[in-house]
Amino acid sequence: MSRLPRAAAASLVLALMAGCSEQSSLVPTQPKTMTATRALESSSPIWSQEITGVIGDGADYGIFVPANWNGDVVFYAHGIIPPLAPVALPGPQDWDNASALRDALGAAGYAVAYSSYSENGYAIKDGIQRTHQLRGIFTSKVGNPRRSFLIGHSLGAQVVQALAETHPDQYSGALAMCGVLGGTRLQTDYIANVRTMFDFYYPGVLPGSTLEMPVVITDVVNQIQLPVLGAVMAKPQGFQLIAFSQQAQLAGKDATELLTSLINALAYHGIGVNDLMARTHGHSLFDNSGVTYSSAIPQLVPNVAYTDLNHGVRRYTATPDALAWLENNYEPTGNLQIPMLTFHKIRDRLVPFRHEAAYKIKVEAAGASANLLQRAQNDFGHCDFTAADMLTNFQDLVTWVNTGVKPQQ
Repeated sequence: MSRLPRAAAASLVLALMAGCSEQSSLVPTQPKTMTATRALESSSPIWSQEITGVIGDGADYGIFVPANWNGDVVFYAHGIIPPLAPVALPGPQDWDNASALRDALGAAGYAVAYSSYSENGYAIKDGIQRTHQLRGIFTSKVGNPRRSFLIGHSLGAQVVQALAETHPDQYSGALAMCGVLGGTRLQTDYIANVRTMFDFYYPGVLPGSTLEMPVVITDVVNQIQLPVLGAVMAKPQGFQLIAFSQQAQLAGKDATELLTSLINALAYHGIGVNDLMARTHGHSLFDNSGVTYSSAIPQLVPNVAYTDLNHGVRRYTATPDALAWLENNYEPTGNLQIPMLTFHKIRDRLVPFRHEAAYKIKVEAAGASANLLQRAQNDFGHCDFTAADMLTNFQDLVTWVNTGVKPQQ
């Protein structure tokens, strides 16, 4: 293996020893719904109506109307749920804090509606359909709203992005947070590259491979985190090469954050790869056949350090039908005809911040920059915003819609 500068490798070992002194800090925040039944709960007295039901395809829905309803409704789209978790409405313990956002919106006078979708996993197309169906359900149960807004987290941000781009006549504005806005392929390539590089530097540490997981991941700490930590501590050079590669660019300002991002990517892969492969009928949606792995920070890690990786890494070739699935599920057009405000942590541990730059390029190419406002929070995490932060951004979106004047960055 090509050697890293000794000083860099030595400093990394010291950082890892310090960062790993408390292993619990590296546990990826994962939905508690992985093993527990999710239930709709509202402890707030602000709601005058709480309506629940089931769409014919098995998707649950919830509608909440406050006593001081201002006539506007927010259609909310939740983030990804592990494929084997129960299909149920977002609950108060979900990692995107949907119930806190819902109650904050209700206190501000907005009705809120959301769906469980009819399936879990990378159900982007189903999420788009079920969230859009809520419009008709809301009208039949409550009445015609004055205006309709969209809010989504993570995969749900991609849902509202799609609705904003394809149905601009039916929504007034969209708030997309921590979202997969650069397209599904950008996200799946990131996860697949991390797993592929990890397997090269640490063969046999994790079960399966980039395109398969032969066991069910139910315990991220014991099945993913601890094996990864042990491998990285024994051979930190491989971790550094993954972290600072152009293809991964793990989020983090120190060893603990970088390790957390690595573990999150590998856990996301382990929990979701079989779901994705089922959606492409077992055909490869990842293609690194022509990729030259390189450094994102050549002044720290020279490109020559990737020589062995490029010679020995496992190569995959995507099939046309799998690439067509990626294109349809969902590749943004950038054709924004309504205001969209995005909000993303710069050091997002799961959905890389570079999704924002990728989407900006598409919006600019479509001549729609006037309808896009991107905001960043200089922090580490994924979708763990406070209810106050989320409400402030939404209120700024509404002011933008009301006045036609784009808010400050």
